[in-house]
Amino acid sequence: MSSKSSSKFLSRASTINPIKSNTQPSDNEAAAIRDFQNAFKKSTASYHEPSAFAAVIDAFKHINSLDDRKMALEHVVAFLAQHADGILKDRVAEFQNKLVRLLYDDLSHPPATYIGPKYAYRRPDGSFNNITDPSMGKAHEPYARSVQQTHPIPRNMLPDAGLVFDTLLKRRKFVRHPGGLSSMMFSFAALVIHTVFRTSHKDVNVNETSSYVDLAPLYGNDEKTLNKIRVRDGRGLILPDTFAEDRLMLLPPAVCVLLVLFSRNHNYIANKLLEINERVTYVNPDSISLDDPERVKKLADQDEDIFQTARLINCSWFGSAIFSDYFSSILGLVRQGSTWSLDPFGEMRDSDHKLFERGRGNVCSVEFNCLYRWHATTSEADEKWVEQLMGHIFPSQSVEDVSWCHVISTLQRGPDGRFKDSELAAIIKNATEHPAAAFGARGTPHVMRLHEIMGIESNRRWGVCSLNEFRKVSYTTFLEWNSDPEIAEAAERLYAKVDNLELYVGLQAEEAKPVVDGAGLCPGYTISRAILSDAIALTRGDRFFTMDHTPFNLTAWGYADSQRDPKGPGNGSILGRLILRALPGEFTENSTYTWFPLQTPESMKVFLGKLGTADRYSFNRPGDPPATAIAREYNEFRPSYGEKASRVVSGEGFFLASDNDAERLRDQREVLRVLRTSPEEAEKIAHYFYEKTRELINAKSFSLSDKNVKLVDIARDVLRYVPLYWTATELAGLTLKAHQDAPGDYTEAELYEMITDIYSFLFLDVDPSKSMNLEAKVKEHIRDLQRHIKANILDDVGGKLSISGLVGSIQSLFSAKSRKQRLTVAENLFASGASADRTTNNVLSLLVGASVELSQSIINVVNFYLDQPDVVKLLRVCHSKDAALEGYIYEAMRIDPPFRGVYRESLAEQTVGSLTLFKGQRVFVDLAHASHDPHVFPDPKTVDVNREPKDHYLTGDGVTRSLGVELTTKIMSQVLRAVFELDGLRRGPGLSGTLKRYKVAAVNTLRHEYLGADQLPTAWPNTMALQYDAAVGQASANGA
Repeated sequence: MSSKSSSKFLSRASTINPIKSNTQPSDNEAAAIRDFQNAFKKSTASYHEPSAFAAVIDAFKHINSLDDRKMALEHVVAFLAQHADGILKDRVAEFQNKLVRLLYDDLSHPPATYIGPKYAYRRPDGSFNNITDPSMGKAHEPYARSVQQTHPIPRNMLPDAGLVFDTLLKRRKFVRHPGGLSSMMFSFAALVIHTVFRTSHKDVNVNETSSYVDLAPLYGNDEKTLNKIRVRDGRGLILPDTFAEDRLMLLPPAVCVLLVLFSRNHNYIANKLLEINERVTYVNPDSISLDDPERVKKLADQDEDIFQTARLINCSWFGSAIFSDYFSSILGLVRQGSTWSLDPFGEMRDSDHKLFERGRGNVCSVEFNCLYRWHATTSEADEKWVEQLMGHIFPSQSVEDVSWCHVISTLQRGPDGRFKDSELAAIIKNATEHPAAAFGARGTPHVMRLHEIMGIESNRRWGVCSLNEFRKVSYTTFLEWNSDPEIAEAAERLYAKVDNLELYVGLQAEEAKPVVDGAGLCPGYTISRAILSDAIALTRGDRFFTMDHTPFNLTAWGYADSQRDPKGPGNGSILGRLILRALPGEFTENSTYTWFPLQTPESMKVFLGKLGTADRYSFNRPGDPPATAIAREYNEFRPSYGEKASRVVSGEGFFLASDNDAERLRDQREVLRVLRTSPEEAEKIAHYFYEKTRELINAKSFSLSDKNVKLVDIARDVLRYVPLYWTATELAGLTLKAHQDAPGDYTEAELYEMITDIYSFLFLDVDPSKSMNLEAKVKEHIRDLQRHIKANILDDVGGKLSISGLVGSIQSLFSAKSRKQRLTVAENLFASGASADRTTNNVLSLLVGASVELSQSIINVVNFYLDQPDVVKLLRVCHSKDAALEGYIYEAMRIDPPFRGVYRESLAEQTVGSLTLFKGQRVFVDLAHASHDPHVFPDPKTVDVNREPKDHYLTGDGVTRSLGVELTTKIMSQVLRAVFELDGLRRGPGLSGTLKRYKVAAVNTLRHEYLGADQLPTAWPNTMALQYDAAVGQASANGA
């Protein structure tokens, strides 16, 4: 694969020259600056603008970027205008030309892309990748030629292709790959190769696939093929577990399984695009009436947009996998634990300021078709598979006599059209365990004889250059080409002179590169160098990986979703994320099978051991996923979060997620007893929330141009932080900083992120690809919080404090005493019993359980009632002790709970509905579904504040477990009152006033997801703006 321009490649001793940072001005730039400087000095009519000197100095200091506030360009223009007719007019004209050239070269000429759907999406045949040469790289077009042939090698003088195979290529014995590469590595390589090479059987000069990394084996090479796999129901989906390419059926099964993973990824992406509906143009196809005369067109238009966008994102995943997992193994970076990777996509400028070409297309060449014949790396297991396949297809023929054929996979589909996850996973696990073979002469299995003979014959039919012509530095002897005397002598007897060595054979039988830093693939030296150039040509030349790889075209979520995270497990592995997404539960979140599938687990144990990170990963083959039942009613269960908590929380306590039932219940009861010592104390706590809510609303609101109207982001700036102030400052003794540089422990945003991380890890279904990093973050968060809590609350009590010490702290929260005085009270009254660590962890448990889930709940309740004008009016006039307020809380929490449900562990064998559970089985209890049971809650979608009894209402594991249901509803009712008391309360204009969330069905614990600042899904809301009318006299006093 290469661009149309001719290129040659360096010898084994050559290295890749890195692109140098343009830290010094080019000759043209330096000359332009000198001209301006000299002209400025020689001017008889001096230019007296003082700011010009600052601009010139800035230009000297920043060659590649100027501060436009210093007006350098404006001063240059003024200077040129002043001297246009003077004695410097010739120099001015010359300088003007350079300025024009500089300005012209700021932009790409001609433009690399156009706007509109015609150019935003990939064409099925790869056309219009280069918009000025639409056929460049298009499928069904001839191969290119990269290198001119000048050395005559008459075809009738070349040795028989079968003889060449038997002499130089045929495997004598299996030699394990020295870099620890697995069979999976070359299954992925086969997928890449078959994406850009498909020689026509009608005309061998034609490449039937495009010359771009566009997942053509999945999507096909033309519209007709593509249509066979599309569903076209308005959701942008393809048929389950299907792909367009039939050739891959003849390759080892892991190749097809990889393609199925990308097929599943496409449908995952398409469903997510419809769920998120970022462009606010999609509708649920089921919601379009069958009687709508525009139904067919609406569905077709929506399906096309979702499908094409999903394809862009999926291809971006594929490209990211190539430059993460694939290149990490090719360059040996995996052995070094390096997260670095080549980045050929970005904008670069040449020394003369011109933009370095990108997105201008690519055409695959015959030379690279010869290069990517890596049959020598076939593992022993894959060799046996091919033998069995050939024996099945041609039971009466020898391998030497077979010709091209087609075979259908032996995997069986289920009723839904999908293959079993376990069967697909087993193939990937096997391919990861099986070591690949080494490159080199006499390494190709005999079952590949026909393939190799056909390759050699194609090489000759195309008139491809010799090996030496392909290289920039030629070999002078066969021993230089391959230092094994037996191989060199055999080649010399076949070809006589090294200049006669044909490209195909010369590449395959060349001496392999040893394992050194920077080398992991270890093919022949020429291949090793050439594939890097080809990879850059393939990707930098692709408009959809460069100029049109934008958040607009892929959507902000899709763009972020397909990016590699260098800090992620597996040195930023993309294939690991793909495996976990497409085969949920089949691979563990810390397995080398997941994160390093292109290396054998055996080799990774050695590499990670040397790097000192082996303890982060498991090297065992992942087993079957544990069974998790979904129940929709309570029974004999207990919380099942202790195992996770034990991985991040050290020491005793932490009742929120303890596995010790007796201690957990004892600590929980004690905390609840203290928090509900008297109705007066509960009222004080609720009043705190009311006042803090009003305080934050006033502080965070700003006036519009109409000073009588104010706007506040009630979710981002108020409701997410109100509970945090109480739990952090009043319970845990933490000090929240007003801004990053202010004194204190944390800012609001820092602590909120820490607590949401902890809560998510313990109680929610976390994306398994993020679990390892999240666990590490949570450990750090908890360690830091424990340190602060112990220092702020427990140091003054001599290191020993019972749970009653916590009682003392809470009981004195609302007194006028300082923090130290509160601790003194705690010490004097309750300084005996449990350890300081136990008390610290129980305070931490309150901090986690009574803050972010409470924030989430309050946001949901406010959002729920904003669209009900009658309720809004009623809430405005409610008093602080109005029981109806709490009734509204109960109902909103039932109809729109913060999360879907909780995980439990069955305490005994039991039957729940149609489910039979064994003792110890993990069960997900769907509280949201149970809360809409019409037998318990008649007319369940209707708000009825008088429902009784209250104990029918179901709650989760966070805030009500920490504070109790009564105190929780009392707190929420006062926050609700503080918000709805605002005059003229209404949603902000347009989308700003909506809670931007979308429903999810694939995550047990979540009903909705949101997009975070990084545009990736999160369980936590981030914005909802409200408007209200400023009170009389406030408008002028509290302007924007």
